[in-house]
Amino acid sequence: MCNMRLTILLGTFCLVLFSMPGLAAESPKKEHSTYDQSMDFSPLSPMFRIYAIQYYRHLTPRDEVVLGAAYTNLQWDFGETNAATLIVGYRRYLWKKLHIEYQLWPDYDWFYEKQEERYYEGFDLWNEFRLGYQVDFSLGNLPCFINFQWPFGFGLYAANKPDSFRQHEEENPYFYFPPMFFLGIRFF
Repeated sequence: MCNMRLTILLGTFCLVLFSMPGLAAESPKKEHSTYDQSMDFSPLSPMFRIYAIQYYRHLTPRDEVVLGAAYTNLQWDFGETNAATLIVGYRRYLWKKLHIEYQLWPDYDWFYEKQEERYYEGFDLWNEFRLGYQVDFSLGNLPCFINFQWPFGFGLYAANKPDSFRQHEEENPYFYFPPMFFLGIRFF
């Protein structure tokens, strides 16, 4: 069921992405820096098993608010997490397209413990810091970008987790990935 929702979410994003060149051709071309809103996703999501779509809105030329939705399906020897997540964050541009970002990921998690063959349902709160840089480009008249980011984070709160998960979290309190990239479009 969750995979179907994810497929619908990504399909809708791709439909919007590929239908906008026709809409953009009717209006005068704007510079990348004059768009107030953007959306992005990572094509690396299947590798990390964290699927997210993020919306950004400029508050000022150097500040953006982040809203998004995600689905996480991480697997370990002892169990598997299936978490529906809301993303809330803030981005600050330091120099040109170099930025730092902070995100909170509150989620409702269905954690399956393999040895017990039991699901644990509970609320988790994760946070993530990101250092990144954007590169603008255009596909026809569609303003696009690639956002390279290096994330670092840790859990703030985890409710109703099995002992195997808590032990793993104590042994691995921080998470970070190699630098990732996101593809996005700008609009309005």
